[in-house]
Amino acid sequence: MLVVKTLPLMFLWYITAVVVLTASGFSQTAGPTPEQFTEKNSAAKQFIEQANRCETANARCRIAAFTKAIETAPTFAEGYYGRAITYRAAGDNAKAIEDFSKVIDLDPKSGQAFFSRATLLASKMDLAAAIADFDKAAELLPDSSPVFLGRGNAHLRSRHYGQANADFNRVLELDPKSAEGYYGRGSVAFFRNDSEKAAEDYTKAIELEPRLAVAFLNRAKCMELQGKDVEAIADLTKFIDLQPLDVQGYDARAPIYERLGEKDKAEADRQKATELRRH
Repeated sequence: MLVVKTLPLMFLWYITAVVVLTASGFSQTAGPTPEQFTEKNSAAKQFIEQANRCETANARCRIAAFTKAIETAPTFAEGYYGRAITYRAAGDNAKAIEDFSKVIDLDPKSGQAFFSRATLLASKMDLAAAIADFDKAAELLPDSSPVFLGRGNAHLRSRHYGQANADFNRVLELDPKSAEGYYGRGSVAFFRNDSEKAAEDYTKAIELEPRLAVAFLNRAKCMELQGKDVEAIADLTKFIDLQPLDVQGYDARAPIYERLGEKDKAEADRQKATELRRH
């Protein structure tokens, strides 16, 4: 099976403030005055600073501080964004998505919020919704290679090969040294049954990132399709060196060893794969 890979990415924070107006000016009953907004946002920022003083691994401390910031200034988007990335780091993607959605409600031009939510939606295989968010992020952040990389991977998983190829090409325009861009474009070529073009892009990805294990795994499949069993064995051996606990390498290498008449090595790989599955 071909492996489609995505990377974790860094995010920025966007802050918004909302002022309630009436026909006669600022309303004392409909919402706070500008001075009250400033006061509330100033207080909220103190809780943001408190969250930043928490240890990175202390999610409870950080969430509590971000929640205080939100309670103090409900339209202060930074509080929701900070809590969202903390939830995400803690593995609570559902709550992270809720908070990213709140950021988007407060600031519809926050490309980073759309992008962040898109990556989480893609991780749960809600690909149509993810692509919609990536589309919006691409409009707002047209020069962000991570946005196009994320959308390319979502299109690839959705079998939208034309759109995926266009996105990976855009990644490489923005960042010619993106190993992930070459890897993604190679995967498009593979699914289009062009193993030679796929192998070329996987090779370029490996040159740029020699520890990108999945590029060796997928290039090995290309070599096998081209009848180059010795080269396939070499790539699978490199994959196993990088990922010794991943059964895929042993599963793929065993039948090639068998075909080459190296039955002992084939059996050793099958036994190793069985042992790993037990654990």
